[in-house]
Amino acid sequence: MKKKFLNLILVLCLSLVMSKNVYALKIVEAGDNVIQEGTYDSTRLAAGYKVESTANIDGVSFVAGNVLTLEGSSTYGAFAGNTITVKERVEKDLFIAGNGISLTEEAFVGRDAYIAGNAIKISGTIERNLNVGGSAVNLSGAKIKGDAYVASEVVVLDENTVIDGKLTYNEDASISGLDKATVGTVKTKKMNKAEVVKPRFIDSIYAFVISLVAAYIVMLVLFYLIPKSKEKLDLLKFDGGTIFKTLLIGLGVLFLLPIVAIFALLTGFLTPLAFIAIMVYLVSVYLAELLSCYVVGNLLTTKMIKKDNVYLALAIGILLLKLLSLIPTLGSFVTLIALLYGLGLVFDFIKSRGK
Repeated sequence: MKKKFLNLILVLCLSLVMSKNVYALKIVEAGDNVIQEGTYDSTRLAAGYKVESTANIDGVSFVAGNVLTLEGSSTYGAFAGNTITVKERVEKDLFIAGNGISLTEEAFVGRDAYIAGNAIKISGTIERNLNVGGSAVNLSGAKIKGDAYVASEVVVLDENTVIDGKLTYNEDASISGLDKATVGTVKTKKMNKAEVVKPRFIDSIYAFVISLVAAYIVMLVLFYLIPKSKEKLDLLKFDGGTIFKTLLIGLGVLFLLPIVAIFALLTGFLTPLAFIAIMVYLVSVYLAELLSCYVVGNLLTTKMIKKDNVYLALAIGILLLKLLSLIPTLGSFVTLIALLYGLGLVFDFIKSRGK
């Protein structure tokens, strides 16, 4: 089921961002298993259910997927996935978002590392600062030449942990091994918790109804302004391979586009382009779920009721997904799938429009 991964248009601006070099973007194939190896003088993007990379990349290494194993080297690293194991040498900055994240002893970051996840284990070397947030952060064996900012409920250090600068962590965290570790200075920070005011039931119902009406109107306006968008949605394929690829593309857009925008902001001369990218991103995130609502509603009406009625399909799809989103746990999962699938569709629309 491997096919050429769709070209991330906005990532092209990244070729102007990094230091003095110009990095061209190369795309690898997306599929169940992706193996990336060799030496490249360009930025590369790899995406798949399982990705293994031993490539040496003179540019930015973008990788997204479920299970990632990353070795080799790159100038910058930007990784997003479920389980991520990093043994890679990153010459400059590293950005990671995932569930279970591990930077082994072989991992090296030449400048700053920004890591967000659930269970995080860092044993490698970071030449400047570490910014990390997660449910549990284990720094056993980590060598951090600058400061370490840790936002976590559980923080673990050991006798092999070395932080030359300042370690900052939230004061209510459960921390162990601090007396054994080598740390320059220590600072605790109080995490401000916003007061949560439970809305009245009638207010919740009103907000729910308003969100339904707003979503319905937005989609009708979209179909009116861009009639071909409805035609494209009506012709979608629903085989496993197509759905998986669309979800995978959505995952890439969700994580990688903000990173690209941040890089662009740092340059100064690409700041206007960065703001445009952020606006496109926010609009895409809003429309993504609505597109998924229509797809679900249209599928139900055409298959079960045997009617091709855009108004009915929109009403059923929006109401169904909104109701499912209210269910604890299941609602979050449904919302995430709808978001990823919709972002994949948005990207496909932009790509088709470009052609």
